[in-house]
Amino acid sequence: MNFLEAIREWKLILTDDFVQTSPEYIKQVETATFQTTAKVHAVISPPNVEALRKCLRVANKFKTPLYPISQGMNYGYGSKVPTCNQSVIVDLGRMNNIISFDGKQGVLTVEPGVTFQQVFEFLKQQGTNYTLAGTGAPPTASLIGNAVERGIGKGLASNRIDNICNFEVVLPTGESFTTGLGRYKNSKGIGLTKSVPGPLFDGFFTQSNLGIITKMSFWLTPLPENFQTFIFAVQDEAKLPLIVDALHDLKQRDILRSSATLFNSHRMLGFMGKYPWDLHDGKTTLPDQVAMNVLKQCMPVAAFWYGDGALYSNSYAQARAERKLVKKALKGLVKNLTFFYEPKVSVLKFCSGFLSNLGVSLPLQMLDLFFKKSLYTGHLIPKEITLGSTYFRMKSLRPSPEKMDPCLDNCGIYWMGPIVPFDGVNVEAAISIIKDTITKYGFEPAMTLQMITSRQIDIIVSIAFDRTIPGEDQKAMECHDELLRKLMTEGFYPYRLGIQSQSLLPSPDDDYCLLIQKIKQALDPNDILAPGRYDFR
Repeated sequence: MNFLEAIREWKLILTDDFVQTSPEYIKQVETATFQTTAKVHAVISPPNVEALRKCLRVANKFKTPLYPISQGMNYGYGSKVPTCNQSVIVDLGRMNNIISFDGKQGVLTVEPGVTFQQVFEFLKQQGTNYTLAGTGAPPTASLIGNAVERGIGKGLASNRIDNICNFEVVLPTGESFTTGLGRYKNSKGIGLTKSVPGPLFDGFFTQSNLGIITKMSFWLTPLPENFQTFIFAVQDEAKLPLIVDALHDLKQRDILRSSATLFNSHRMLGFMGKYPWDLHDGKTTLPDQVAMNVLKQCMPVAAFWYGDGALYSNSYAQARAERKLVKKALKGLVKNLTFFYEPKVSVLKFCSGFLSNLGVSLPLQMLDLFFKKSLYTGHLIPKEITLGSTYFRMKSLRPSPEKMDPCLDNCGIYWMGPIVPFDGVNVEAAISIIKDTITKYGFEPAMTLQMITSRQIDIIVSIAFDRTIPGEDQKAMECHDELLRKLMTEGFYPYRLGIQSQSLLPSPDDDYCLLIQKIKQALDPNDILAPGRYDFR
């Protein structure tokens, strides 16, 4: 490897401003929300596909490993840190054009630097009824970056991997091609389907190191004539398996057409950034009862779990009928089941002024959060909330700083997403493993159950800690690794991996790894693109 010669040639392609080598800048991109060891030589930022292709050819010439990022907000999974030591980061953030929008078919085509916030504002300006499934990621996160990791959203197209196509891919050697019908420039079906003659290559380039995606089309969904959301509380945790089975039935019958979600009390506290330091010292797991006592102050009711969902109906009659079916399914299982819909929400807002004069407080912010600005309608969670949860255990940074950067502020966070069959028995078994393992290490077992299909639940687990406390990095890593190992032993494998867990999966029962190696060798003979990323060496 001759990094100096490679950097010199990259500067000729990109100019000095877009080849960063300063120690201060490099230190930032080497820092994640957990302990890492990979070192970075430089960060290069190509403005377009042609410049990217040239940069890849230079990397091959000098056999320099490259690691692509979109916006680098992969918090809890590695942030901007590469999987391979002595790499050069390829920052695709400058490629931030919304290429096209088909308002008839609801197809949006973007580059990797385009953010959720950018798309939200664009669709609002278009005055369209189409929406993109909401995200729990920061608004400044990349659409393509999220989709490439098979991210989960909230809404009708919540499982993003099912709602993307038309990839423009630059291979490690510099060649480029488009998946689907994009290879035929006169095709009228570009962006409308994955089903074309020949092999389907889209999946090859998600969670892989086989190419860099520089364009992707997303299928959006229109908001219906009648939209409503609902929330509920679970005060008897023993009923959780029955609630999961009830939701499964609603999902199987297509009454719940979108995702539905359950948050446990620890996750809700993290979401609100309310660690009760006055009640607990943080040296052991925050007891459930303490968590619930804190939630009493900011929620309508204290509970072990909180749920939400949405109904998308084409008429008022359908909306009313589906509301009755949800009530029937959850009767006797949940508390405070509340629906938000029009004109109910407008009436509540109108009456809020009169009620306040009578000394009755109506939380209008909750009406916005649960209905008007719900993630189920494509709205975004403010960065202060999404990033604020990473400061949950940071006693020295309370309240969270105005300008938040979890990596540079030494916030500790690991995320994990085991796939669990959509049934109460399996969910209960996985939750038990998660609780037992995380509490053993003294952290909070914060969990979100994402019901993204009628057969699959992803349990999103977070392990929050304070990296400034000596020994916490090591303890959190051991907790993460033990939890992952125990879950896989019981058959609950993750839907994605962080940079620190790329080598933790057991050997498969077939020749899958051999296939990956052969494809990698064919497409990347010099092994320059993200070595170690999802190649299971």
